[in-house]
Amino acid sequence: MIRSLLAATALLAASHAAADPRAEVHAAWDAMVAAKSYRAKVETQAAGQTFQQTIEVIIPDRFRMSGGPGGDMVLTPEGAWMKFPGQDAWMEAPAGTTQLARQFMSPEFIEQAKAGITAVESLGNEQIGGRQARVYRVDQVMTTMGVESKTSTRLFVDADSGRPVRQEIDGEAMGQKTRTVQDITYVEGLEIVAPK
Repeated sequence: MIRSLLAATALLAASHAAADPRAEVHAAWDAMVAAKSYRAKVETQAAGQTFQQTIEVIIPDRFRMSGGPGGDMVLTPEGAWMKFPGQDAWMEAPAGTTQLARQFMSPEFIEQAKAGITAVESLGNEQIGGRQARVYRVDQVMTTMGVESKTSTRLFVDADSGRPVRQEIDGEAMGQKTRTVQDITYVEGLEIVAPK
């Protein structure tokens, strides 16, 4: 579940090619937050397994994760709930898991992610889903719950909207390597409510 939440965070408007690539990446993350609601289709390879998830976010306080080995999770202002694979019933999430999920949606975490960048490189332009995207390599080091993780991400930013539309993340934490690919769409009218 923590690995999935880390991948979800990784889910966080550039202008001219002559601008600073780091500033362009910061602007793209800010544009993602300003969009308020989005959905990411995620595929993760870790520990010899490959799994798919769907992650939906409404900034600042609603989150839904479906699929993957950790099961499903819903976070709303009223609380947080989990449903493990193979189970039909939802249960309240442990306080630690709830705190971690809320932390990832906080403005402070976005600033921590920006501060964790160690290098940014502009890689030019590519087509993604028939649209032009600017591509960056973003290297980061972050510590979450006492665990240091290092990531190198190919970040694809839609040239028209300035928002991230794809992330290819190679990470390492506690000696384990992971690869996560996120395809992001921005959804107006997205609803996330507490499970019944």
